[in-house]
Amino acid sequence: MLLSNGSRRSIGSRCLQQRVIVSVERSLNTTTATSRDRKSQTSKSSRPDYTKFPTDALSYHWETTPPSPTQLAHASKFFRLNPPKFLWSAPKFKTMDFGDSPEVCFLGRSNVGKSSLLNTLLNQKIAHTSSKPGRTKLMNAFAIGGLEDEGRNRLVVLDMPGYGKGGRAEWGTEVLKYLGKRRQLKRAFLLIDAEHGIKATDRQILALFKEHSVPHQIIMSKADKVLFPGSRTPSPAALDGRIAGLKQLMEDVRDVVEPDPEEDVYAWGEVLACSSEKWIAGKRMGVDAVRHSMLQAAGLELKEEKLAKPEEIVPFDQIPGLD
Repeated sequence: MLLSNGSRRSIGSRCLQQRVIVSVERSLNTTTATSRDRKSQTSKSSRPDYTKFPTDALSYHWETTPPSPTQLAHASKFFRLNPPKFLWSAPKFKTMDFGDSPEVCFLGRSNVGKSSLLNTLLNQKIAHTSSKPGRTKLMNAFAIGGLEDEGRNRLVVLDMPGYGKGGRAEWGTEVLKYLGKRRQLKRAFLLIDAEHGIKATDRQILALFKEHSVPHQIIMSKADKVLFPGSRTPSPAALDGRIAGLKQLMEDVRDVVEPDPEEDVYAWGEVLACSSEKWIAGKRMGVDAVRHSMLQAAGLELKEEKLAKPEEIVPFDQIPGLD
């Protein structure tokens, strides 16, 4: 079929327009991709590098031995492979279900970060978080690993109502009954806000622990607020100063928790600092150490055998005095 000169010019014009459009689109795509790459590189380069952060600064041990990296990895794996299973909620001690599995419970003042930490520890949003105090109104139990009839490799974690602002007197009465009478309880973890330290209500709980012979341990929550306040990356000197301040705070807590080591036999000899938000070298800050302590309380931690140093064997005929 023959085309007129006008038709040929029209087709040629449309082809030229299409080539221009394709060229512009390619240019835009290249520019956008380059822009994304630059933003990605800028974002990565601007991220703070905490790979050299001294993780031992997040714990203070005076009667215990810090867990090894292998033990921490075991604790992380245990909670990762065993998602929590809801067991029951109870408003009163007498309505609690009975069980043989070892239990640990978490207590703290309202808004101390208990719910956020539990969600992080158990790798699942099992506790409601809220800026409004007193959100947790019942004693809630969750099972980690195993079946009840097996009696092995199973830990029950209890989320207890908060005390202080937003708390209620009747909640405290039922919690106290649990602490004093529950034989399955292996350790109570008391959360202290790292920003504000021990309050009068915390001291009252510690006194109750001592009065009712409750094994307990202190966890310093929101430690990132002390070490990394604001959005700026701290200088090495500033970070060192904040680490020293956190250590002093943990030492002060030790003096309150265990003023007399011979009398306070139910206080676990360590304080752990952690954060449910801050990441350090690919891990939530101090969380695996708390997981290890939970397993340790239940006797489920990885036990590392320490090998005795090899001794030199002396042949019988070389023993002095046997000539």
